[in-house]
Amino acid sequence: MDTNRIIELLARKMAGEATPEELKQLNELISMYPDAVYYEEILKEIWDTSAGRAAEETDMTQAWLLHQLKYQDDFTADDEIAVYSSQGRFESLFTIAAGLMIVILIGFACWNMNHKEESMIQITAGKGMRKQFMLPDSTLVWLNAGSHLSYTSGFNRKHSRKVFLSGEAFFDVKHLKGKPFIVRTEKISVKVLGTAFNVQAYPDERTSRTTLLRGSIEMYVNGSADQKVILSPSEKFEFSEVTQRHGKGMRKEKKNLILINHVRPVKIGQSEYIEETSWKDNRLVFKNESFHELKPKLERWFNIRISMESSVTSSYRFTGVFTKENITEALTAMQLIKPFTFKLTAHDLTIY
Repeated sequence: MDTNRIIELLARKMAGEATPEELKQLNELISMYPDAVYYEEILKEIWDTSAGRAAEETDMTQAWLLHQLKYQDDFTADDEIAVYSSQGRFESLFTIAAGLMIVILIGFACWNMNHKEESMIQITAGKGMRKQFMLPDSTLVWLNAGSHLSYTSGFNRKHSRKVFLSGEAFFDVKHLKGKPFIVRTEKISVKVLGTAFNVQAYPDERTSRTTLLRGSIEMYVNGSADQKVILSPSEKFEFSEVTQRHGKGMRKEKKNLILINHVRPVKIGQSEYIEETSWKDNRLVFKNESFHELKPKLERWFNIRISMESSVTSSYRFTGVFTKENITEALTAMQLIKPFTFKLTAHDLTIY
């Protein structure tokens, strides 16, 4: 960024001395470097404060300093030649002071730009959609249907790379030495340096899951960062909050349930699939799941609302894989396994 030129043009603009060509150049520079608007804000604030103070004070020293700041571009080398008179020495001294003040101003502006309030960037994959994108650090992310991922605009400037997930995402993390990658969800957090893993943490589901394909990750329940679980490749971490009743009064007590299992491929026909991560390849894979368990997955995958009118039908269990099927084709295929009927209206599906 041409900081000196931007400061110079802003000063001329505030002094009313900028030519149309200089204003055009200033606008172009600010367009190229949007953060430069902070220079203008800081200069204007100091300018207004200084101008008000100058109107109240009659001290010749301060008046001269303000005058030189305002018209700094009109001063030539001849104006700055030191002469052996009392007034000349004062003028030389004030020239140096003005220069120092500009240097301090630039430093303060740079500090302010680095510490300015950060904005949140959010990426959403609506129901019936899946997205693939790259984070500023070159980490690849696949976002499943009905999910949100957010991070701050200063993502790359911090000691750790932190993202916030609601829903499900697959991460192929770019390794950066000394800058861990952290995924935070409502209930669990994952910390890695460079690896590939899947996180499922939908807010309307009781269980949160993390599946590791390669590398190594640290898992912990939010609020218990000192109790870590280290996952190895092909391991799956599951966390659930369960409610138990105790005593005569059947007092309710919430407990955390953590399970660690190995990832096992699902064989359907002549093919094998990794159920936990196949969604990123546009495959909805399920193994021995009840209609009730499949309901939220089908709702997100096909962007529909499902009502189950029969407890018997809700208990039917299915194993299968959907790729390019629409909801009607999917349900028709499931009817070959278990007897049920359905009614589809727009985005509403009723199963009997």
